[in-house]
Amino acid sequence: MSDQPLGEKIPIPSKYDPGILYPIPRWAARSLLDIDKKLRMYGLDHWHAYELSWLNGRGKPQVAIGEFYFSSDSENIVESKSLKFYLYSFNRERFDSVEKLAAIISNDLSAVSKSEVKVSLKLLADMHAAPEQSRMGKSIDTLDISIERAQPDPALLQTEDAAVFDERLFSDLFKSLCPVTKQPDWASFEIQYTGTKINEASLLVYLCSFREHQGYHEECAERIYRDIMDVCRPNELNIALNFLRRGGLDINVYRSSEPIGAEVVKARLLRQ
Repeated sequence: MSDQPLGEKIPIPSKYDPGILYPIPRWAARSLLDIDKKLRMYGLDHWHAYELSWLNGRGKPQVAIGEFYFSSDSENIVESKSLKFYLYSFNRERFDSVEKLAAIISNDLSAVSKSEVKVSLKLLADMHAAPEQSRMGKSIDTLDISIERAQPDPALLQTEDAAVFDERLFSDLFKSLCPVTKQPDWASFEIQYTGTKINEASLLVYLCSFREHQGYHEECAERIYRDIMDVCRPNELNIALNFLRRGGLDINVYRSSEPIGAEVVKARLLRQ
């Protein structure tokens, strides 16, 4: 994949060009994790786009926030820099309605990912301030732990001799590295599960061990999901990795042991 846009200098598009979009097959990372078709896993990838603008029929600039919903069953993910430049290619294009633009974006993203992508575009003028977010569950970030590993190791996870129902925990200390640029990718992690109790300190140590791990957002989430399922063996499991925005895009990855839809998408976190 040496020809992918990430980490390379590419010209800024002057007109609409769906050919900019660059697909990355999901199977490559999943084959390394040995989870393809071997682990019950459902989910979606929710992207926020904050740098989306075009012209209306009279040439007046329009600005919106876009939301894109990719199924975790799609054949490909979309390389983030290519999506940023693709969205930029609309800057000089005219559309009579937001709906027409949304339909075009949905069609293009569906074609490159080889799965239906739902698109929502919200004009800033029509948006209201989001209500203060109330996070569910307990933060594990105040636990006193020692970090000795900078690469994820499922052996770090431990369970306790107790059972829990619908336990919810979260952490804002997750960091990994982009596999191409090596830039840091920061994220907030959330888990909701039922089954044998996961030792909270071990979970935090495990999450912090990703600090030097090079992986795409989706790969990191699926690695965490796989490791928790393999080691802790919960009866039900839902996880979320909500990444901070970079280049006007934030990516939110949701994986679950049961089928899920857009209803799992959470309000934008404070850091995003």
